[in-house]
Amino acid sequence: MFVNPITIGSMDLADTLRLIVLLASTGVSLSLELASGTFNPWLQVNSTNVNQFPASSVKKRTFSNQFLTIAILPDWTARPVNQTLDIIHGKYILSINPMFTHASGITGGRFPEIVAGMPSANAVMRNVDEPAGGWECSQTDGMIVSSTISGSNYYTDSSKTGNGCTFPRDPQPAWFGSLFSDRSIEREHNITLSYDTADVNNLPKRDSQELRDIFRDVVTMLKTLSLKPPVVITKVDPEAAPPGATVTVYGSGFGIPNYYASLIFTEFPNNPVPEPTVAPDGNSLTFLVPISINTISCQPGYIDVSGNCVPTPAGHVDANDCPQSVDFCGVPIPPRKYHIMVNLEGTGVSSNSVAFTVAPSTATRVSILLLYPNQFVSPGDVITVRGSGFAPTGNTVEIGSSVIRNLSSLDGKTITFQAPAPAGESFIRGTRIYRASVSNASGQSNSILFDYR
Repeated sequence: MFVNPITIGSMDLADTLRLIVLLASTGVSLSLELASGTFNPWLQVNSTNVNQFPASSVKKRTFSNQFLTIAILPDWTARPVNQTLDIIHGKYILSINPMFTHASGITGGRFPEIVAGMPSANAVMRNVDEPAGGWECSQTDGMIVSSTISGSNYYTDSSKTGNGCTFPRDPQPAWFGSLFSDRSIEREHNITLSYDTADVNNLPKRDSQELRDIFRDVVTMLKTLSLKPPVVITKVDPEAAPPGATVTVYGSGFGIPNYYASLIFTEFPNNPVPEPTVAPDGNSLTFLVPISINTISCQPGYIDVSGNCVPTPAGHVDANDCPQSVDFCGVPIPPRKYHIMVNLEGTGVSSNSVAFTVAPSTATRVSILLLYPNQFVSPGDVITVRGSGFAPTGNTVEIGSSVIRNLSSLDGKTITFQAPAPAGESFIRGTRIYRASVSNASGQSNSILFDYR
């Protein structure tokens, strides 16, 4: 049964999906159109019954790795390449990338980013002005694989002339790709079906038995797809350690090719932390417990708590708050329970969060409680150090390999000096961040990170 086109309008995703399933279950053909060229597999649906491609009953074999699990039909071959899995049947390529990265700020990516690497899409659209939206050359229909996986099929539309499209000689619509999305997970991923040809005249025809069989197989396999968390922490050893100590994190996914793992404390995610050392098998890494954290100055009546200015509580003693005359200060990391995660930089992918306790440092006779400013410093800037155990004369400040000698402290709690030029090996590779400490005849203090412009 066919009906006139209907307009979904402002219905939300859940209502749209329920309507599609309800109508399709009765055999009604759907016609939904998008004005925008941005790919949205939940709305680009035309005239495909959800029961059109019943699952195959052929016995399947299970493929499983750290990224996903899927059942693969006998005539299809699995070919993993880094984190991406290609499942191939002849010239048909079902590609699953569980960690899709792209440059655009649009969730899911723009159409050209999604179809990059799809030879059949490139054959049709390689001469279309960018950024293309897919609609320039195509008519579409959709497939609902499951309650969470949906896709759009793209066919050539020879009536759309003047857009730079390359069409087959035969005006009958030819299929040149399908795009899928799994809304059961929040992270960026990419699932595509393409055909390995650069010649548009070799593309499969719409509604051909071969293409229907391929769609049936793809539906069957995608129904079994389960995407796994790519980065997982299973153990931290030791579970408590003082600042500067080396700690080992065990798990998986720390060494995925082309991605860099970083370790963050969720309570201060932007605090500089040295790059961890990842084991060759990617199943463990070591990191140094931070020696200090950065604080910010707040307006009168407020203090910094975990990077936020909150009203000053009753009875608070302003001993080591970051003064309003500067923007950033450094303080020793407070000993307490925190939470750590492993990030894959530039992907938006993070591991689970695991508790870790920063133990108290060994007490020293000379100590730094506050150093400011400690960020965006230029040589010659006046630096103030507050602490204890400073001698009236003969104090030495070390920043990296720069040394400032014979500094005085009238009250034994404060030292001021001019920042030297940066020198020595940076504490964090690729930056100009160094350790700053104070020493005198009584010993050497703890260190605070010191960041030059």
